[in-house]
Amino acid sequence: MYPEWQKRRLFELHLAWLVQGPRGYHLLFKVNPYSLYGTREEALEAARALLRGRLDQDPRVGPHKAPVLLSEEDRERFLVLLEGGKALLPLDRYALLGEVAEVEERLLHRAPFRDPTNVLHSLQGLPVRLLHTPLNDPEAEGLEVARGVLRVLPEGIQVGETRLRIPTDTAIEGLAYEDAFFTLGEGRYYLHALSGSTPS
Repeated sequence: MYPEWQKRRLFELHLAWLVQGPRGYHLLFKVNPYSLYGTREEALEAARALLRGRLDQDPRVGPHKAPVLLSEEDRERFLVLLEGGKALLPLDRYALLGEVAEVEERLLHRAPFRDPTNVLHSLQGLPVRLLHTPLNDPEAEGLEVARGVLRVLPEGIQVGETRLRIPTDTAIEGLAYEDAFFTLGEGRYYLHALSGSTPS
């Protein structure tokens, strides 16, 4: 197994606003997008940077605005709690939730088709779905082209009985043992390992 395919120990930062309901707090919105860091300190530093702002929702996640603005004392108290791993700071009928969680994840890997580390090789022999989306309509639902066991060939791939030619310099991106995607001509192709077929 190539190092690029292995899971790594990382730290994920979660920040979210909660609102008081009849049965306790429930999620109002997540502040930051999915974010992984190499160390706990890097995740805490990212939290400090976010806390210097208003804590509105990151535009990549959604358009929500912070329901409460934090005082300097609130920020300090929240950070002290977060350094312990998890923080819940009640603020009237709202609360700010934060967590730095240790996770094991594979990182997105990109390599040309000719490179043996391209993630298509990690999916070789696994049952997959091959989907296609036209480039001129990125919102389109992916159309299933084939379903079956993946074979990686010198000139491309075969899924079930369907063959697809892939030039050697085509960039292949994805998560090893999970998925792969690439662009060919006027379309984007996506392979997804069917559940239960991927190693942990």
